[in-house]
Amino acid sequence: MAVDVDGFWQVVGRARTAAGPAADRAREDGQPSAVAEALVAELSQLALPEIIAFDRRLGGVLDQVDNWDTCAACWVIEHGFLSDDGFSAFRAGLVGLGRSTFEAVVIQPDSLAGHAAVQEISASNGQSLWIGDEGLLFAASEAYERRTGDPDAFWDAVDAAEPETAELTASPKPAYDRWELRNQDEWRRRLPRLAYLFLAHRLPSK
Repeated sequence: MAVDVDGFWQVVGRARTAAGPAADRAREDGQPSAVAEALVAELSQLALPEIIAFDRRLGGVLDQVDNWDTCAACWVIEHGFLSDDGFSAFRAGLVGLGRSTFEAVVIQPDSLAGHAAVQEISASNGQSLWIGDEGLLFAASEAYERRTGDPDAFWDAVDAAEPETAELTASPKPAYDRWELRNQDEWRRRLPRLAYLFLAHRLPSK
Protein backbone atom coordinates (compact mmCIF):
# COMPACT_ATOMS: atom_id res chain seq x y z
CA MET A 1 0.00 0.00 0.00
CA ALA A 2 1.22 3.51 -0.81
CA VAL A 3 0.11 7.01 0.12
CA ASP A 4 0.40 9.33 -2.86
CA VAL A 5 1.67 12.89 -2.58
CA ASP A 6 -1.79 14.46 -2.60
CA GLY A 7 -3.01 12.04 0.06
CA PHE A 8 0.03 12.77 2.19
CA TRP A 9 -0.57 16.51 2.11
CA GLN A 10 -4.28 16.08 2.76
CA VAL A 11 -3.46 14.33 6.04
CA VAL A 12 -0.96 17.06 6.94
CA GLY A 13 -3.52 19.71 6.01
CA ARG A 14 -6.13 18.20 8.32
CA ALA A 15 -3.60 18.17 11.14
CA ARG A 16 -2.74 21.81 10.50
CA THR A 17 -6.42 22.74 10.55
CA ALA A 18 -6.87 20.90 13.85
CA ALA A 19 -3.81 22.68 15.28
CA GLY A 20 -5.32 26.08 14.49
CA PRO A 21 -3.21 29.27 14.57
CA ALA A 22 -0.36 27.43 16.31
CA ALA A 23 0.37 25.67 13.01
CA ASP A 24 1.97 28.84 11.67
CA ARG A 25 3.69 30.02 14.84
CA ALA A 26 7.21 29.46 16.08
CA ARG A 27 7.46 27.41 19.26
CA GLU A 28 9.29 27.99 22.51
CA ASP A 29 12.08 25.54 23.23
CA GLY A 30 10.48 22.41 24.68
CA GLN A 31 6.93 23.40 23.74
CA PRO A 32 4.99 20.50 22.18
CA SER A 33 4.12 20.79 18.50
CA ALA A 34 0.39 21.28 17.97
CA VAL A 35 0.74 20.04 14.40
CA ALA A 36 2.61 16.88 15.42
CA GLU A 37 0.05 16.12 18.12
CA ALA A 38 -2.81 16.65 15.68
CA LEU A 39 -1.02 14.53 13.08
CA VAL A 40 -0.80 11.63 15.54
CA ALA A 41 -4.55 11.91 16.04
CA GLU A 42 -5.16 11.97 12.28
CA LEU A 43 -2.90 9.00 11.61
CA SER A 44 -4.50 7.04 14.44
CA GLN A 45 -7.69 6.99 12.38
CA LEU A 46 -6.01 5.26 9.43
CA ALA A 47 -5.54 1.56 8.85
CA LEU A 48 -2.21 0.29 10.11
CA PRO A 49 -0.72 -0.25 6.61
CA GLU A 50 -1.67 3.34 5.74
CA ILE A 51 0.26 4.64 8.74
CA ILE A 52 3.36 2.81 7.49
CA ALA A 53 2.76 4.14 3.98
CA PHE A 54 2.44 7.70 5.29
CA ASP A 55 5.76 7.41 7.08
CA ARG A 56 7.41 6.15 3.91
CA ARG A 57 6.00 9.06 1.96
CA LEU A 58 7.27 11.44 4.64
CA GLY A 59 10.80 10.15 4.05
CA GLY A 60 10.54 10.85 0.34
CA VAL A 61 9.11 14.31 0.93
CA LEU A 62 11.90 15.20 3.36
CA ASP A 63 14.49 14.18 0.77
CA GLN A 64 13.28 17.05 -1.43
CA VAL A 65 14.76 19.60 0.98
CA ASP A 66 17.93 17.69 1.79
CA ASN A 67 20.34 20.18 0.24
CA TRP A 68 22.92 22.69 1.37
CA ASP A 69 20.91 25.90 0.85
CA THR A 70 18.07 24.51 2.99
CA CYS A 71 20.72 23.47 5.51
CA ALA A 72 21.98 27.06 5.43
CA ALA A 73 18.47 28.39 5.98
CA CYS A 74 18.27 26.11 9.03
CA TRP A 75 21.56 27.55 10.28
CA VAL A 76 20.38 31.13 9.83
CA ILE A 77 16.90 30.65 11.33
CA GLU A 78 17.74 28.28 14.16
CA HIS A 79 20.46 30.29 15.85
CA GLY A 80 23.55 28.83 14.19
CA PHE A 81 22.92 25.38 15.67
CA LEU A 82 23.26 22.49 13.26
CA SER A 83 23.40 18.73 13.63
CA ASP A 84 22.07 15.81 11.61
CA ASP A 85 19.16 15.40 14.03
CA GLY A 86 18.53 19.13 14.12
CA PHE A 87 18.41 19.37 10.33
CA SER A 88 16.02 16.41 10.16
CA ALA A 89 13.76 18.12 12.68
CA PHE A 90 13.98 21.39 10.73
CA ARG A 91 12.91 19.69 7.51
CA ALA A 92 10.04 18.02 9.37
CA GLY A 93 9.07 21.45 10.64
CA LEU A 94 8.84 22.62 7.04
CA VAL A 95 6.31 19.86 6.39
CA GLY A 96 4.35 21.10 9.39
CA LEU A 97 4.18 24.57 7.82
CA GLY A 98 2.07 23.11 5.00
CA ARG A 99 2.30 22.15 1.37
CA SER A 100 2.52 25.61 -0.20
CA THR A 101 5.30 26.71 2.14
CA PHE A 102 7.17 23.43 1.73
CA GLU A 103 6.99 23.44 -2.05
CA ALA A 104 8.19 27.04 -2.14
CA VAL A 105 11.22 26.00 -0.06
CA VAL A 106 11.96 23.16 -2.50
CA ILE A 107 12.32 25.82 -5.19
CA GLN A 108 14.00 28.48 -3.06
CA PRO A 109 14.78 28.14 0.68
CA ASP A 110 15.01 31.92 0.94
CA SER A 111 11.22 32.01 0.56
CA LEU A 112 11.03 31.16 4.28
CA ALA A 113 11.75 34.81 4.97
CA GLY A 114 8.13 35.55 4.10
CA HIS A 115 6.67 33.14 6.65
CA ALA A 116 5.21 34.55 9.85
CA ALA A 117 6.95 31.97 12.07
CA VAL A 118 10.37 32.85 10.66
CA GLN A 119 9.67 36.56 11.03
CA GLU A 120 8.64 35.88 14.61
CA ILE A 121 11.96 34.15 15.29
CA SER A 122 13.88 37.02 13.74
CA ALA A 123 12.04 39.62 15.78
CA SER A 124 12.56 37.68 19.02
CA ASN A 125 16.30 38.47 19.01
CA GLY A 126 16.86 35.40 21.18
CA GLN A 127 17.49 31.68 20.99
CA SER A 128 14.29 30.14 22.33
CA LEU A 129 12.00 30.02 19.27
CA TRP A 130 12.11 27.26 16.66
CA ILE A 131 10.27 25.83 13.67
CA GLY A 132 12.01 22.45 13.79
CA ASP A 133 9.59 19.66 14.70
CA GLU A 134 11.11 16.41 15.94
CA GLY A 135 7.67 15.23 17.05
CA LEU A 136 6.43 15.21 13.46
CA LEU A 137 9.20 12.78 12.53
CA PHE A 138 7.77 10.24 14.97
CA ALA A 139 4.06 10.92 14.52
CA ALA A 140 3.52 7.70 12.56
CA SER A 141 5.26 5.50 15.13
CA GLU A 142 3.32 7.15 17.96
CA ALA A 143 0.03 6.68 16.10
CA TYR A 144 0.87 3.05 15.43
CA GLU A 145 1.63 2.47 19.11
CA ARG A 146 -1.61 4.21 20.07
CA ARG A 147 -3.53 1.83 17.81
CA THR A 148 -1.73 -1.36 18.83
CA GLY A 149 -0.57 -0.70 22.38
CA ASP A 150 2.82 -2.11 21.40
CA PRO A 151 5.82 0.29 21.28
CA ASP A 152 7.73 -2.11 19.02
CA ALA A 153 4.94 -2.91 16.57
CA PHE A 154 5.65 0.02 14.24
CA TRP A 155 9.31 -0.84 13.81
CA ASP A 156 8.50 -4.53 13.34
CA ALA A 157 5.99 -3.56 10.64
CA VAL A 158 8.53 -1.31 8.92
CA ASP A 159 11.06 -4.14 8.86
CA ALA A 160 8.48 -6.57 7.52
CA ALA A 161 7.03 -4.25 4.87
CA GLU A 162 7.67 -4.80 1.20
CA PRO A 163 10.50 -2.76 -0.35
CA GLU A 164 9.54 0.72 -1.42
CA THR A 165 8.77 1.35 -5.05
CA ALA A 166 10.99 3.56 -7.18
CA GLU A 167 8.23 6.17 -7.23
CA LEU A 168 8.36 6.46 -3.47
CA THR A 169 12.11 6.55 -3.16
CA ALA A 170 12.92 8.79 -6.12
CA SER A 171 13.84 12.35 -5.23
CA PRO A 172 16.00 15.11 -6.67
CA LYS A 173 19.71 14.58 -6.08
CA PRO A 174 20.75 16.79 -3.14
CA ALA A 175 22.59 19.87 -4.37
CA TYR A 176 25.42 19.89 -1.88
CA ASP A 177 27.16 22.99 -3.17
CA ARG A 178 28.80 23.49 0.19
CA TRP A 179 29.76 26.94 1.37
CA GLU A 180 30.85 28.35 4.70
CA LEU A 181 27.74 28.81 6.78
CA ARG A 182 29.31 31.57 8.88
CA ASN A 183 30.03 33.65 5.78
CA GLN A 184 27.61 36.56 5.85
CA ASP A 185 28.47 37.56 2.29
CA GLU A 186 27.24 34.15 1.16
CA TRP A 187 24.06 34.69 3.19
CA ARG A 188 23.46 37.91 1.29
CA ARG A 189 24.15 36.30 -2.06
CA ARG A 190 22.29 33.00 -1.64
CA LEU A 191 19.65 33.82 0.98
CA PRO A 192 19.23 37.58 0.66
CA ARG A 193 15.81 37.86 2.29
CA LEU A 194 16.78 35.72 5.27
CA ALA A 195 20.03 37.65 5.57
CA TYR A 196 18.08 40.89 5.66
CA LEU A 197 15.86 39.56 8.44
CA PHE A 198 18.56 38.05 10.63
CA LEU A 199 21.78 40.00 10.17
CA ALA A 200 20.30 43.00 11.94
CA HIS A 201 19.62 40.92 15.03
CA ARG A 202 22.10 38.11 15.20
CA LEU A 203 25.65 37.22 14.33
CA PRO A 204 26.51 33.68 13.25
CA SER A 205 27.86 31.35 15.92
CA LYS A 206 31.64 30.98 16.11
